[in-house]
Amino acid sequence: MFIEGAPRWEQSTLLGRLRHFIAQVDPRYLLYTGSQLEQCKDMLAEHRHNPTLHSEKSLWKAQYAMYARIHPDTGERIPVAFSMPGFSPACVPICALMVMPGTNPIVQSCYQAINQTMNAGFNYCNRNASKETTLSQMMVGYVGAVTVAVGTATGLRNLIRNSPRIPAHVKVTMGTFLSFPASAAANMANVILMRNGEFFNGIEVFNGDGTSAGVSHVAAKRAIWDTALTRIVMPIPVFVLPPAGAALIERFTPLFTRFPKSRLPVTVILSTLGLYLGIPLAVACFPQTCSMCVSKLEDTCTPNGSLVYYNKGL
Repeated sequence: MFIEGAPRWEQSTLLGRLRHFIAQVDPRYLLYTGSQLEQCKDMLAEHRHNPTLHSEKSLWKAQYAMYARIHPDTGERIPVAFSMPGFSPACVPICALMVMPGTNPIVQSCYQAINQTMNAGFNYCNRNASKETTLSQMMVGYVGAVTVAVGTATGLRNLIRNSPRIPAHVKVTMGTFLSFPASAAANMANVILMRNGEFFNGIEVFNGDGTSAGVSHVAAKRAIWDTALTRIVMPIPVFVLPPAGAALIERFTPLFTRFPKSRLPVTVILSTLGLYLGIPLAVACFPQTCSMCVSKLEDTCTPNGSLVYYNKGL
């Protein structure tokens, strides 16, 4: 049965949340124009007045188009590249290049900076927007995240390169996996720094009936930390699957020996699979709408029940 504003699958389980977010990365939503999104919005509004006017299938499709392309707090369209269906294809080229072996350290640092620029845009566009973030807070977050990414990748690469106990061919293989720890550390820093305005301003919390219960800094900290933890999961399929898959192909098949140029398209395919798996899996670790006991709230909040709710962000 269709319920407006509610996910199609149970959000108390990881599987239900995973199905919810897999539905949002459907690339067909990228083709929706502004007028089509408005039609989806109108369809949901018409359903409130006449529940039998539209089919259940079309209502779910309209609602998930809104989930995928419209910010839940602002009601504004999310830029396509930073939306759930757009982020994966937008990141495929840079992620594939980051795990290619033998990349020049300076070029690799540039790739890390571009990757964190994409992540910063995604984190900002999918933040909890109940309180505004200033330009200075955004810039601090962006510069900090890029610094962590480049610093971690460079530091680990120098550590491996200068180790006399690691054979040269092993160093090359290890180098392809460096993007994972660098990206995981930078992704966490990116979330915390890009959303640092929520630490200072707090986020709005709501009662069970949807009315505002005030602004909470405690809920803001929990939302940011929960989101930051998901960024450890996100790069595992993206930066571990492609080099591991390529290493297995190289070891057990003659593909790369006979066709050296096939390494790049194979890496692109594996990176695509990793992105489409990693992003839904990471954001599904915690519910997007979280609850909190009122006993943990500040005294300035005015709840009317035992729980309050807030948008964690993605």
